[in-house]
Amino acid sequence: MQNRNLSADESRMVIKAGKRSIAGCSGERGISIVIVAVSMVFILGMAGLAIDLAALYVARSQAQRAADAAALAGAQAFVLDNCVTGDGSNLSMACTTLARQTAQTVADQNLIAGVSPNLKLDTDITFPNQTTTDPQIHVVAGRGTYDNSDHGNALPTFFVKIFGIDTASVSASATAEAFNPSGTSGTMGTTCLKPWMFPNCDQFNTTVDPNYQYCQPGVGPFIIPIGQNEYKVARPVNYPDGAIGEPYVIRPGSPGSAAAPGQYYISYLPSSDSIPSSCPNCAKNPPSWGGNGSGALYEANIECCNDSPIYCGETLKLDTSLQSTSGAKAGPTTDGVECLINQNTGSSNCGQDYIDGISTSPCDDPPSQNAADLPPLPQIPPSIVSGVNDRYWPSDTAGITNSSSVVVAPIFDGIIASGQNTVQVAGFVQLFLRDVYVPGNPKGTVFAYVLNISACGGGGSGDSASSQPPTAAASSVIPVRLIHQ
Repeated sequence: MQNRNLSADESRMVIKAGKRSIAGCSGERGISIVIVAVSMVFILGMAGLAIDLAALYVARSQAQRAADAAALAGAQAFVLDNCVTGDGSNLSMACTTLARQTAQTVADQNLIAGVSPNLKLDTDITFPNQTTTDPQIHVVAGRGTYDNSDHGNALPTFFVKIFGIDTASVSASATAEAFNPSGTSGTMGTTCLKPWMFPNCDQFNTTVDPNYQYCQPGVGPFIIPIGQNEYKVARPVNYPDGAIGEPYVIRPGSPGSAAAPGQYYISYLPSSDSIPSSCPNCAKNPPSWGGNGSGALYEANIECCNDSPIYCGETLKLDTSLQSTSGAKAGPTTDGVECLINQNTGSSNCGQDYIDGISTSPCDDPPSQNAADLPPLPQIPPSIVSGVNDRYWPSDTAGITNSSSVVVAPIFDGIIASGQNTVQVAGFVQLFLRDVYVPGNPKGTVFAYVLNISACGGGGSGDSASSQPPTAAASSVIPVRLIHQ
């Protein structure tokens, strides 16, 4: 195509069109900046809302953690204070007070956005089920939930202040219960038991049924038979009126004679294939434990935690070598308990946990091998203080749930005849082991206190002791559970 020259009129028309185009662009100049500015307001608003929502979500999670921990701690206080009885009566003021105090203490250790939940109002901690069958505790934790002066200031916001929202409240709730399986069909059992089978004999129980002839004269039982393979705790109140907290001296028993309180029989847990799995550094660890009947395996089951579960009604095999004095295994008993309770084996025995209030020093030895001579516990449950060899030292308290000096052993009901090598589990006893083999006493003597008694069967446990098997520091049975959030 050939170019042609524009006429004068055509040139003037092109110039006018260009001027109009330039004028139109000049009128739209700056509109993009306005659009970007308006968009930034919404973008920043959404970003600020996301940041504030994330902060509130974290605070809500912290509030739930505080509520869960406080509720579980309160339920555990029911157990430790012997408030789970199974008789259906109302919780005492002492039980609810201790549970409330425990829940408050634990809640304060779980901060919400850096501030304590500060559970002070009656509505913060309530008790939905106030019976002692399965007592419950309900906890509400938050910030700015009820009254800012009581629960800390409500959470400040950051970016959403531009919308007039300066603060926000968060809260969470949890309910926990101490589960008592009394009257249920579930099989009760526990782990980490010690290889001591104790007779059903309470030396401080002088109320003896004439038909009960399994103990020495004048000595009554820990648990009372109420049916076939069913029992209830005989004296489920605190010492001296009951068995909870009473002194207890442990020594080897003699089959074929009337059972004496604290005279144990060595039991297998439950076979030679069952080797303890969790052992402290002081435990002896030969290549082979030697099988049933060996002193090495017996000592290992004292020092360590044998995770084989032992159930109510289970038949355990006994070490019949105890029929001779040489078979008492007093040496392995002493060595095993010294390791278990972190007691130094030298001239000083100050390494173990001890009970605050019964000693001027953890080095104090029991006055004699007579249980009646041991000083009474100043309170129940006792305050267990960490010894220097305890992994929790220098913490002030070790606690019933983590002190290695707290152990559990099975109870049998009846008499072991000469040559008998099996016995049936009828209950469990939880003990605090204070000391072992004080010079002047027979080797193998262990000084202890009864912390709890449980009875097998569906008969409940009276006013105080739990029918749920009591736990040791490494036991898997924890009779509390979170039931609602």
